[in-house]
Amino acid sequence: MRTRLVVWGTNAEDQKVLLAVALQAEENKIDIWAIPEKSCSEDYYNLVMTQWREGKDLNFPEGTVHRTTELTMSDSILPEDLKVERGDMIQRAQMEWHFVVLSSKLYRNFKNDLEELSDKIKRLEVYDQNLWDDLKELWSNVQKHIMDRNLFRDHSDSLRQKSDAMFEELKKLRSALKSELNQKSKVLVDGLKSKIAEIEKKITEGAALKPLFDDMIKIQTEFKTMSLNRDDRSSLMSKIDEVFKGIRAKRESGKPGGQRGDANPANRNQSRYEGLIQAITKIEQAIARDHTDISFENRRIESSTGQLEAQIRVAKIKMIEERIKFKQEKLDELLKVKASLEKANDNAKKREEKDARRNEQRQKVKEEEEKIKAKIQENIQQQHETLSNEEEKLIKAAEEIKTSKSKAKNKTGQAAPDSIESIPSLSVEQTPMSNTSEENPTVEEDKPTSNEEE
Repeated sequence: MRTRLVVWGTNAEDQKVLLAVALQAEENKIDIWAIPEKSCSEDYYNLVMTQWREGKDLNFPEGTVHRTTELTMSDSILPEDLKVERGDMIQRAQMEWHFVVLSSKLYRNFKNDLEELSDKIKRLEVYDQNLWDDLKELWSNVQKHIMDRNLFRDHSDSLRQKSDAMFEELKKLRSALKSELNQKSKVLVDGLKSKIAEIEKKITEGAALKPLFDDMIKIQTEFKTMSLNRDDRSSLMSKIDEVFKGIRAKRESGKPGGQRGDANPANRNQSRYEGLIQAITKIEQAIARDHTDISFENRRIESSTGQLEAQIRVAKIKMIEERIKFKQEKLDELLKVKASLEKANDNAKKREEKDARRNEQRQKVKEEEEKIKAKIQENIQQQHETLSNEEEKLIKAAEEIKTSKSKAKNKTGQAAPDSIESIPSLSVEQTPMSNTSEENPTVEEDKPTSNEEE
């Protein structure tokens, strides 16, 4: 955008003059040279158009009238006694030059801010992360205005070169600090790893787990306060987690029956639910404290004595609000997990009730089966006793027959059957139960006695 303008016009005496108009952006002033036509040759006119208008200085001829005016949005950049043929050019230059003044002011502000940071960086002996953040934030603002084209190219290039040099200086300091940190980190990590190795050895030897677990808690607490580089921190964290898992596995393997924790899903969910409620309560209390802090800062803003103090408190409120936003997001996640656990607990309770009813039903069926078995066994026993009685009756009847035969033999001298097996088989109905002599006559009734033969 040009800051010099050349145009033909007339002065108060209505004499034709060549007007050379230049903007002093830093001072918000306008220089106007009115060169008489008689003093402006064709060669000089070409010099003004090609060299002076592009930024080079020229000596103006005698008779040139010089004036300086203030640049405003409302008043014209030319005095009232000077008239031009192209008034639109003057009007357009006035609007553009007002933007140039504001852009130059913005550039000077950024330049001053960079100079202040540069002085602080030059006085640094060790790397300062706060200065890096300040420089990064400042350059982000500069980039935003460059993208919006609020800064001219030469101004943006100047700011870029200055900030790049400052970033390089901070990077050198950071590299030196990083090298020193790596050395210290290595020493700290080696010390902790030696302690962890000793604990692992004791675990392998079968030492008591509770003291070893407490030692690991102390190491973990110490680890969190150490200044370590990213790689060492990640490596050591993985090692600590590995040892904790080993202790837990060793502890679980020593439980009776090889149980791993609570075997009841409902109890596990309940334990987790109780821990979750505690975490939710803590976050809710933290959010409440943050709201109290915001109320305090608002009251202090109302009684603040300076604009800077008020701005600082507003910034603190914004920072607290960001913390509340983060905590609220975490709280929302925990509430979702809480709802999920409550649903899981309800389902577990329903399953337990269903299992209890099923077990009760199975117990009833088992009891019925036992009753049926007992009844069957009782019937079998009764039948066995009945058969035993019948068998005894048969044996008794056989004994009576045998006795009768023996008596008959003694009377007749005839041989009786040798044994009970020679008796014809009789059914239960044919077995003589009583009055044997009447229903079955003996042999003596068929044959005459010895006296009759004689």
